[in-house]
Amino acid sequence: MNHAFLNHLDDYIIEHRYRLVNSVLVYENDELVFERYYNKFTPESRNQIKSVWKSILSLTLGICLDKGIIGSIDDPVCRYLPSFNEDIHPYHKRMTIRHLLTMSSGIYWNGGVHYHCPMFEQLRRSRNWIEHIADVQMKALPGSVFQYKEWDVILLSAVIGAACGSSSWNICDKHLFQPLKIISDKWTQTKCGVDYPSYDADITSDLSARDLAKIGLLMLNGGELNGERIISEEYVKAAISPLDINSGYGYLWWLSDKGYHGRGFGGQELNVYPDNNIVAVVQATVTPSSKSYGDICAGIINE
Repeated sequence: MNHAFLNHLDDYIIEHRYRLVNSVLVYENDELVFERYYNKFTPESRNQIKSVWKSILSLTLGICLDKGIIGSIDDPVCRYLPSFNEDIHPYHKRMTIRHLLTMSSGIYWNGGVHYHCPMFEQLRRSRNWIEHIADVQMKALPGSVFQYKEWDVILLSAVIGAACGSSSWNICDKHLFQPLKIISDKWTQTKCGVDYPSYDADITSDLSARDLAKIGLLMLNGGELNGERIISEEYVKAAISPLDINSGYGYLWWLSDKGYHGRGFGGQELNVYPDNNIVAVVQATVTPSSKSYGDICAGIINE
């Protein structure tokens, strides 16, 4: 760990004009060794985590597998979502949960620029999101092409909700957040009852830096924290293993030569560096022109 960098972090943030950074937190060997807050944030303050939520949804799916709520990662999506069992497209019945976890559903997606996404705006206006996505054209055979997109996590959340007869939030809260003593509001639901925290501007996946770090510590310890097994080590290993179609991605976790990462728009970072036994969190206020702050965590581990 680069202690000299951390000792001068305040100056570094000022020099780089990182006015939106709210918190920087570092655990080493499971011990909190650095914690800094800005913009009147405190250890109790909660920050939007944006797409870090996707990595948490991956763990929720893993819990469903561990508990037998879902039989297999290779179960077809159409088993849980009838809209994909209506022969709208021949590829639909070949789409599996694995494809949703790996951003390889093959459904066409154009993300737009800076969160101005016409396809997503069309979805927001629809009555039933799952039916709407099922009507979107298929661009590739499921499993053949990686493309980061919102469709896949919306469908994954819907699959979890259908499998448990409730919602992905309930499974996550009961079996992940509560055991870890993580405080979070209930995730926003769409009109058709699918949990999706990014449904509107009032994001409901806010977590404190310390609570977000607990997710990283859980992963670093192979699915166990404070002596309690939360998720199987088998799933954790699979989630952070590189894909054949993208060596920089796992099951909704970003991968690098240094470790693995949950990342969200506007500079939200949950970084796990297993070789250094470090978990580093950066949180920032989200704006349409938000920056990214990967250099902060890079500075922490590069001596």
